[in-house]
Amino acid sequence: MDGNEKRADATALAGACIATAILDKLHEKGLFTLEEARGVLTSAMREVGSNSQAPAAYDASTLIGEMLKGRFSAR
Repeated sequence: MDGNEKRADATALAGACIATAILDKLHEKGLFTLEEARGVLTSAMREVGSNSQAPAAYDASTLIGEMLKGRFSAR
């Protein structure tokens, strides 16, 4: 893996971690309802689906699915 690939992977991971932390904090503070948080994740899942040819699309959809089944489950 060359330097550009490592940077791209690190950027993707950092972005995902930041987005997850923001979503968690908004929900924790009551600024996002569970339904709104699920809506954000569902929208993200659709976006991944639109880019399903991307190398990491399957992994991304798996991670979003785990969030929808885990901390942001419909309960």
